[in-house]
Amino acid sequence: MNLDLEELLENCDDEAVDKNLALLGGKRARFRRIPFLSALHREAAWLALRMISRRRWYSRILEDGRFQPSSILPLIGLEQHPFRTGITSDMVRELVGLQLQHLGVATWPQKDRLQHNIDQLGTLLHLNDCERLILRACVVMTNVCDLNNLFYHMASDAKACHAAVGGMIAQSASKVGAALNNSSLLRRCGIFHKSRFDFERESQLDINDFLCEALLSSNRGELGFLSRLVRRAPKATLVLDDFRHIPALGTAHRYMESVCPTPRKGVNVLLYGPPGTGKTEFARALAAALKRDLYEVPNVDKEGEAISGRKRFATYAFSQSILSHRPGQMLLFDEVEDVFGGGGGLEELFGLRFGSGPDSLRKSWVNETLETNPVPTIWACNSIRAMDRAYLRRFDLIVEMKAPGREVRRRMLARYFRKGQLSTACAERIADIEALPPAQIARAAKVLRALKCPDVEQRDQEVLRMLESSLRAMGMKCGFRHAVLPSHYDPAFINTTADLDSLAKGLARRGSGRLCLYGPPGTGKTAFAHHLGRVLDRPVLVKRGSDLMNMFVGETEKEIANAFAQAQIDNAILVIDEADGFLRDRAGAGWSWEVAQVNELLTQMEAFEGIFVASTNLIDTMDAASLRRFDFKLKFDYLNRDQRRALVAKACVTDKVASEAAWSALDRLHAITPGDVANALRQCVVTGEAATVDTVIQLLEAEQAIKPECRSKRIGFVR
Repeated sequence: MNLDLEELLENCDDEAVDKNLALLGGKRARFRRIPFLSALHREAAWLALRMISRRRWYSRILEDGRFQPSSILPLIGLEQHPFRTGITSDMVRELVGLQLQHLGVATWPQKDRLQHNIDQLGTLLHLNDCERLILRACVVMTNVCDLNNLFYHMASDAKACHAAVGGMIAQSASKVGAALNNSSLLRRCGIFHKSRFDFERESQLDINDFLCEALLSSNRGELGFLSRLVRRAPKATLVLDDFRHIPALGTAHRYMESVCPTPRKGVNVLLYGPPGTGKTEFARALAAALKRDLYEVPNVDKEGEAISGRKRFATYAFSQSILSHRPGQMLLFDEVEDVFGGGGGLEELFGLRFGSGPDSLRKSWVNETLETNPVPTIWACNSIRAMDRAYLRRFDLIVEMKAPGREVRRRMLARYFRKGQLSTACAERIADIEALPPAQIARAAKVLRALKCPDVEQRDQEVLRMLESSLRAMGMKCGFRHAVLPSHYDPAFINTTADLDSLAKGLARRGSGRLCLYGPPGTGKTAFAHHLGRVLDRPVLVKRGSDLMNMFVGETEKEIANAFAQAQIDNAILVIDEADGFLRDRAGAGWSWEVAQVNELLTQMEAFEGIFVASTNLIDTMDAASLRRFDFKLKFDYLNRDQRRALVAKACVTDKVASEAAWSALDRLHAITPGDVANALRQCVVTGEAATVDTVIQLLEAEQAIKPECRSKRIGFVR
């Protein structure tokens, strides 16, 4: 032993040792006491000293340089003189004894706020005395890093861990082992971040962050714990009637209604679908209809930082234990991709699975929890493609959520907006937004009532501006549609051999049909589909390449299937514009996914029970098998002579009288479409020039001149 310290310990009584230890720079002093940062740090010192003393680790902490004065000494409340280095195991023993005597914590645990909360929790979960002592020690370790580090340096395996904890709380290692094994109550109820004891990794005894915060706070019974762990769901803004477009949700409602009155374990319903389809709102509306309290597992902490799936699941498991003692409760676990997988993106592209990293969950814990949870739970996610089948088969019901149809959006608008609050045109534009989340309609109505706009035109502008901003912020297509048919639209200006009136009557009578409209651009193919919608009083769902094409293999086929499903739900006329992009001849396909897209579209066409319209400018490139599946193949050609004259006369309202030379010039324009006339009128609006017959015909001449089929082909040299 160092002579200075030996003389100090032999020649001085405890009071003198205390005095010398407290001095810095004295001739004989090697250490001095420093103040603790908090009562929790003082308790951490007590636990560390007991652990070292009871396990007699005086020499072990010096082996392999494990004893680091910069961390261990501050942990036990000491500081070493900067000019006196070197320490032996005897010194460690003496220092531990002196500090234990100095701290003088004769009774542990103390009857403080932490112990009060632990006792409350122990009563709820039926924890025994040993489990409560372990819980307190782990709370201290979780919050004091130096104690945590010392513990994991010394406890190198499970046996040493149990002995170390036993040393802290004055319990046998066997009792501690029983309280910490993988089937113990402490493990199963989600108190720890890790559901199983695996000493290949550290942090095995770290307490759930939310629970740790709750235990250290001033709580008031169960509600105090719950407020720290889970959040009370906001009041539902929708009702179950808003989800009638998804028949399976009626089954979910009846099932939850039948199982909720009687306690039953393992009641789980999984909702999945794209963002904005109303998964969270349905869960809230269901809880309101069942008159049950709904709590939601948070996905961010109090600082707004994202919480890992493992920590969220631990919070969920612990909340199950707390809520199981309160009747009439439900839980919502939203955005569960980080727990079960199914995140999409690169994970799906490369076939990866979640749950393989250090922050992942044990499958056995997840499976057991899904089979034994006492509180009925609604789970919600955007995708289930990467979820393990072992998880999926443990859900009682799995329901795919889809965006509400146009008729449902109309009904919701009528319910949330008072009659006359919006113009009919504005309501129709809003109803056309396919990506509009149901909750956005209710929120827009609430904000509009608060604004108290005086006239309907201003209210229209405000609500459209609100919805556009919200949808853009959520990364969704705004989708506001303007009038698709011009004021001068008339099917009489469609040049086709078919009797369009008879066709419309037949489609109205039968309710289904497959039409292929082909011909040059601007001949009115898509406009005729909208005209059919007006005549048949059906919504028209138009899908273009940008709506259906996806960079990931297999996703385009999924979008095609979704388009047909949406049209079926809305009883809409489905129009795929420029369909040749999806129905190319498979004989010339260079990639397997091109064939897959054609196959998917053909399969959906045959199964579709509504009216399907495909428009194309390039029918020669289309797959022969696809053409056979259309009931009607209607060619939309350029306007004939009489149609050209009649359309120009109708469109040029400012001057219907023109020279014979102008009409003769129009007669020579054999490649004019209704779209060309509409374009000429737009040019007049931009330039401010009157849309006279002569002016419009001159503009039509320029339009025809640039068309590829009308350009003159010259051979030889041109001067």
